[in-house]
Amino acid sequence: MTRPLILIPTPIQDDKRRAFSMGKNYVRSLIDAGALPILAPVTLDERELRALYESAGGVMLAGGADVDPALYGELPHEKTHDIDPDRDRAECLLTQWAVADDKPLFGICRGIQTMNVALGGSLIQDIPSQWPTNLQHNGHYEGASRDQELHTVRVASGSRVAHMLGGREQVGVNSFHHQAVKRLAEGFVVTSRAADDIIEAIEMPDKRFVVGVQWHPEELSHIRPDMLNLFITFVNAVTSG
Repeated sequence: MTRPLILIPTPIQDDKRRAFSMGKNYVRSLIDAGALPILAPVTLDERELRALYESAGGVMLAGGADVDPALYGELPHEKTHDIDPDRDRAECLLTQWAVADDKPLFGICRGIQTMNVALGGSLIQDIPSQWPTNLQHNGHYEGASRDQELHTVRVASGSRVAHMLGGREQVGVNSFHHQAVKRLAEGFVVTSRAADDIIEAIEMPDKRFVVGVQWHPEELSHIRPDMLNLFITFVNAVTSG
């Protein structure tokens, strides 16, 4: 069977070599789930980006640096960093197109945040200074490994995310972020929260597959079937469309 094409917008992340870069585990997880990832430079103009989008069966938005707060009407917090206008533009367009066309869309970490902003929501710009919590959401501060569980999340019963995670109401996750969803965009429902009420997963129940998670399942999918199943279910939504 032909593998479905999944488009991943890919930013410039190496200032010295000016190289486009995407984490290998995003790619590996999609391949393991039966898809063929297509890395799309975020510097493509809208016409070129649309052409690649039209060729793909689904879109995945990966993790990375912060979304420009100007997109949701705020000034930058002092901890907001590494804004990439090309990436913001490309990922917001792809989100809006995918939702309008009911094309499967999966967002991870920054991806869940971009999806929310692209459709009218806002973000907590810096959890440590703007959200009272004893949980550690950014494993970078703790020197955590990428596959280390840092906290648990509560999953809404009957949600798509709960189904993908085997029906469990609580799961352990890794965590590498300092921003999070604040004001939820219209059309989304919250389907997972951390113990401190930080939003950890959102979805659109009336769409084929529009799901965002705040943790990094691509770093866990090689050792945890439940995390691989997030990718498998996404790819299955593409092939069943």
